[in-house]
Amino acid sequence: MTEKEVLFAVINFLILVGLVFIFGHRKIRDILRGHRDQVVQDLNDAERARAEATTMDAELAKIRSDETEREQRLLAETRSAVNENDRIEQSGSDEDCRRIMDAARSDADQLHWEMQRRFCGDAVEQVTRETARVLAEPRHASALSALRSRMLRRIGPEIRLTVYDRIQLERHHKLELIVTGTEPLTEAERRELETAVRSGLNLSGEDELVIRDHPDRNVLGGIRVTVGDAVYDGTVSHRLARMRDGDGESDNADSAMAALLARLAQTGDELDVYQFGHVARVSDGICKVTGLSDVMSGELLDFAGGVRGMVMDLEVGSVGVMMLGDYSRVQEGDEVRRTGRIIQIPVGEAMIGRVVDALGRPLDGRGPIRAETYRPVESPAPGIPDRQAVNVPLQTGIKAIDALIPIGRGQRELIIGDRQTGKTSIALDTIINQKGKDVICVYVAVGQKESTVADVVRKLRDHGAMEYTVVVSAAASDSAPMQYLAPYSGTAVGEHFMYQGRDVLIVFDDLSKQATAFREISLLLQRPPGREAYPGDVFYLHSRLLERSARLSDALGGGSMTALPIIETQAGDISAYIPTNVISITDGQIFLETGLFHAGIRPAVNVGLSVSRVGGAAQLGAMKQVASRLRMDLAQYRELAVFTQFGADLDKATRDTLRRGERMTELLKQPRYAPMDAADQVIVIFAAAEGYADDLPVEEIARFESELIPFVRRKMPELADAIHSGKKIPNDMLEQLRSVITAMKERF
Repeated sequence: MTEKEVLFAVINFLILVGLVFIFGHRKIRDILRGHRDQVVQDLNDAERARAEATTMDAELAKIRSDETEREQRLLAETRSAVNENDRIEQSGSDEDCRRIMDAARSDADQLHWEMQRRFCGDAVEQVTRETARVLAEPRHASALSALRSRMLRRIGPEIRLTVYDRIQLERHHKLELIVTGTEPLTEAERRELETAVRSGLNLSGEDELVIRDHPDRNVLGGIRVTVGDAVYDGTVSHRLARMRDGDGESDNADSAMAALLARLAQTGDELDVYQFGHVARVSDGICKVTGLSDVMSGELLDFAGGVRGMVMDLEVGSVGVMMLGDYSRVQEGDEVRRTGRIIQIPVGEAMIGRVVDALGRPLDGRGPIRAETYRPVESPAPGIPDRQAVNVPLQTGIKAIDALIPIGRGQRELIIGDRQTGKTSIALDTIINQKGKDVICVYVAVGQKESTVADVVRKLRDHGAMEYTVVVSAAASDSAPMQYLAPYSGTAVGEHFMYQGRDVLIVFDDLSKQATAFREISLLLQRPPGREAYPGDVFYLHSRLLERSARLSDALGGGSMTALPIIETQAGDISAYIPTNVISITDGQIFLETGLFHAGIRPAVNVGLSVSRVGGAAQLGAMKQVASRLRMDLAQYRELAVFTQFGADLDKATRDTLRRGERMTELLKQPRYAPMDAADQVIVIFAAAEGYADDLPVEEIARFESELIPFVRRKMPELADAIHSGKKIPNDMLEQLRSVITAMKERF
């Protein structure tokens, strides 16, 4: 081993000398004999830190143990109460107890996470301060000199020109290098670096290589070389900064000690290569950055203070960036670094049951998400050969939709209407109805109030739907870039499961607010406005989002992603710009009418303007069999009902049509958060279509429905399986069903 290699090993040890406050070792006394008293003190401090960390882990273990005992006690008390009170069902009590247990476990996990992050951050900060202090001592000058020499030998062959720098070199035959170190380069070091760079880049004799010194004592040691907007950094100060500003992924460890070790392990002696630019202007969440000549569209950038941004515009000499976070901490002149990767979001099983923001960061206070992998928020939609026909139904549990506007797995069905007409309720009912059907649900809230999103999460949790649901939220208080990004992030989460062969339902609530956010971003980026002040590519905004929902071919696993985008209209105008755009992209729409909603018809589905372009291909055979005339009967009823306002004399056929339509409309009413099984829907619609409810008073229809379903299920238990098989009901079973309904009608 040469003398220089020995010195380099010494300096690597000194970089981590501060770690003795936590992990002291006896060999330190053999190396630093002249500082024996100081080492003893350091070892004592390390033991105390270890004891504190052990105490914290013990406290966290005790908290979890107490919560486990509390869960068991609550479960025992609840079951005891069930036995004493016949009015409480066993399943309901267990569900309530599980909610209490989940809340207690969430509090414990949040406390553990916060204590772990605080301990890890304080320890790393202490390590960096102590390392900087030790390296500043004159006795380490020779070791730092050896580190500088080694970094020069490594940097020279590593230098590569970007496309922009290569063009500039061919045009001007001149290349400039800026070298930063604690001292200027010696002549020998300058010749060594020049030889290595010329050899590595194959520079010709006519290419001029200019090497400029930029001494800076703050780098502590090592060397940094800047070529254009690319940096090759091997300085000690940069390593310490990386250790101090860790990306947080190491904080996912099970204990505070493991988190600290993972953070320290991220800082090695490798050469760090990155490109940088500078902030030219920042306002309203939009930033102009100069430099970054080779940056990619959609690439993630690192700003000062841990803020990140996404590249939106590529211009000559600058790029337009939308900020993803608190941009108030970003100032003009700040350095901006490339990450080299397109913006992505964590995906996988760990996301299920969580509430996250547009970047996949947790919002539910249940600690970090240990994702299996990451997926770009934007990716190409499946091509035509990669898709198959949409012919498998996705039941919403809503009679008016499953019977009249069937939705298939892989379909894109728009929910459209004015505000406060029940659009979100339809989406939530559909999510709740997927319980036990092996469908992963993703609910994307764009521009909603935080209280509204919290209420949605509470409803889903109360009905057990959060066990298979991911909520992606970009609230109204979030910036326009986050609202723009949220639907793409939610789609990336769903795509992960779709390409694994699973079925996914994704709800966008709502895309009109995403369009507004995109308009704001585009205007701030100084893009020319088009129709109604929206940019010309607003159609592409939604088309590249919704086209990613599909039913994949069997060769790709046969997974599907069904999209339910929501659009808010103004005064029922579905011919406005954004509504017509999304209508032309989707495979049908469910139009909710304000007049019907205020008339007490819930859900307020306008049968005439609602359509599913997939149609009966994605409908159960039994439902298609009994509901074939339902749409026509309701349309005739709505048309004839207009004439009754004038008090005209009506013939018997017209009166019968009005009578049946009125009762059919009453039968299609359904309360929120109460989806119906497909078999129950078929029974009810069959009874109404056969005229069994024509002679009943309207106010008795709800009671007739509630008594009919359990009666038929008791008398014909095999009917449900026949309906769920997807085939039509056999004639003999239909005759039996008619006799059962007749018997029930006589008792009613």
